Amino acid sequence: MSFEVIPLSPLGAELRGLDLGSGLSEPDFQALRAAILERGLVLLRDQSLGDEDQIALGRRFGPLEVLSRSPDGDVDHMIVISNVDADGRVFRDSDENMRSIAINEQWHTDSSFRETPATYSIFKAMVVPPEGGATEFVSLQSGWNALDAETQRELEGLRAVHDYREAFRRAGSKAAYEGMGSELEFAQPMIRRHPETGKRGLFVSGHAVRVEGMEPAAGRALIEKLLSVCTDEAGVYRHQWKPADVMIWDNRSMLHRAQGFDERHPRVMHHVRVAGTEPVVS
Repeated sequence: MSFEVIPLSPLGAELRGLDLGSGLSEPDFQALRAAILERGLVLLRDQSLGDEDQIALGRRFGPLEVLSRSPDGDVDHMIVISNVDADGRVFRDSDENMRSIAINEQWHTDSSFRETPATYSIFKAMVVPPEGGATEFVSLQSGWNALDAETQRELEGLRAVHDYREAFRRAGSKAAYEGMGSELEFAQPMIRRHPETGKRGLFVSGHAVRVEGMEPAAGRALIEKLLSVCTDEAGVYRHQWKPADVMIWDNRSMLHRAQGFDERHPRVMHHVRVAGTEPVVS
């Protein structure tokens, strides 16, 4: 392995000495992938990673999700998450574009509303504010391990409905999901076994709205209880972005959320998402 692994606290690792933009050797790519599986997320700073390089790196992990589709049917495997318009003006917090972005401020894993949710996410910081705009991460596997045995048994067989439309409605936006297709809701097991490591973890999200077979209020209370276990402050890694930071994380073991935007300052991030390979296994 030609790079150094520096543990982050309380989870994840920074990788030093690895240039993602220069083309990774196969041994280095496999070591990178192994580090993500072991640590849940990895941080690489000062990366000269162009958009096509970022897409190509994602494809080495697997097929990519289609993140946007034009009326003509053209697809895009990269999405720009930004509070800046085409003329460089920063949106106000009340703008519809900002309400659609606000969904990312809920704890979530990417594409949990799909039958086969995303595996890896590759996030690149382009423009960052002088303060704020951090992203937080926690481990779903640590959340599972924090539960007592009786609670773990009670979760066996339960499924939570992840509903993207409802998550957008809660954020005050309707237009954001229009044109995304019909695959916007799916009932996922509340316990998830990682298909590669075999580790068990919770599978809960702020985008989960109810639990099958439970009264709505009781189901939502259970989801909130489990989220609070996963997101205990002692287990949160909070990343304050710098330009050219690249973060890669494993959605099968991690929750994340944005801390929001500040309408005084621009923030531009480029996101590539690796598609799921199989339905969730409980």
